[in-house]
Amino acid sequence: MDLTLHIEGPAAGGSSIARHEGQVVFVTGAIPGETVRARTEAGSAAKFLRADVTEVLEVSEHRVRDRREQFLAEDAQNPRLFGGMEFAHVDLAHSRELKAQALRDQLSRIGHIDRSVDVAAAPGETTGLNWRTRVQLAVDGHGRLGMLAPRSHDVVPLVSAPLATSAIAEVGLTSLRLPGADRLEFAWSGDRGAVIVRGDCDPSALTDLAQALPAQWSVLADTRNGSGRKRISTKGGHTKLSVVRGEDQLIEKVAGRDYRVAADGFWQVHEQAPKLLSAQVNAVLSEKTQMITDLFCGVGLLGISAADATGARLYGVEGAKSAIENAKVNAKGLNAAFDASRADRVTIPDSDVIVLDPPRSGAGKAVTRALLESSAKTIVYVSCDAATLARDLAVLVDGGFSIESLRGFDLFPLTAHLESVTVLRR
Repeated sequence: MDLTLHIEGPAAGGSSIARHEGQVVFVTGAIPGETVRARTEAGSAAKFLRADVTEVLEVSEHRVRDRREQFLAEDAQNPRLFGGMEFAHVDLAHSRELKAQALRDQLSRIGHIDRSVDVAAAPGETTGLNWRTRVQLAVDGHGRLGMLAPRSHDVVPLVSAPLATSAIAEVGLTSLRLPGADRLEFAWSGDRGAVIVRGDCDPSALTDLAQALPAQWSVLADTRNGSGRKRISTKGGHTKLSVVRGEDQLIEKVAGRDYRVAADGFWQVHEQAPKLLSAQVNAVLSEKTQMITDLFCGVGLLGISAADATGARLYGVEGAKSAIENAKVNAKGLNAAFDASRADRVTIPDSDVIVLDPPRSGAGKAVTRALLESSAKTIVYVSCDAATLARDLAVLVDGGFSIESLRGFDLFPLTAHLESVTVLRR
């Protein structure tokens, strides 16, 4: 069904809100203030509709040419382009304003927290491009690399990886073929990188890939490919990889300290994020800070940086055993202990400050309850999802904490996502 819609405001997930005969319509590809023609998705009647813009009738001053076009291979013929760049058609500064509006709305609607919040650019950010140090690409039935079309399993072939940092963006995709593979993952750190091939890829294609990439790239693959000289276990032992060439670890440098990270382990995606977020956490601390607990600690970035800055003792918790093994290495010289466990199953020691950086699902009931029952007077909550942040903050505020500051950072430019840092005290 084709509709003519006036776009009222931003919504979570990078879409916009319109109404048709009283029914909410979430519109992809629009900008608040525009009037558009949009085609709704087929399906059963629901409380709301989803629609894609087919024509812009009244154009916003903030609309720019869709940045995704520059990444398309010549034979790409998908009119919906590809997903993952929800603000590709929006002026960069205005996209941050839209994210701030969506963040404020979710804080108010879900957390009943009415607060003025801005979303700041990362240092030196001017274009919103060339920032991703971790990229995942899909592989089509012919072995070509690309991205999925929005809400689809169709692969749109690309010439280079969208939004990627320069070293990844320079890898030409059109000459690579990975028949049988499910996806290709890039990770870059400083002057070295790794590519990981997932799926039942032809072993000869892995050899061709290794020959096509410069020497600073390691090549890893699922062990079912039957290639590689050694096996490694990652993500708590759930995934086994073969090293076709190079190493299975990367070294990240932040504020003069090295952090070892598994090639497919978690690390902040924006190249400026590790330094920026650790500095935000450290700014909350004082010389009186003696004990820090870091929940969902990964390889230890935030907690280790904080302990290094203050001399405080550190206790870190992370569910992935491989990440904890690296955290222990990364904390060399500090008074630190780590547990490979779920954050909702540990007993939090007496702490001055608790830092947490959970996944998009947020901290959840058990962890927020443990935070309230802890001795900590200060919590620093780093979040990548506004909805779950709002939910968790409501519990913490109701339990006696107050929000001292809440700052948004555009560490996922031109996408629907953002990062936030909230400081709570009691």
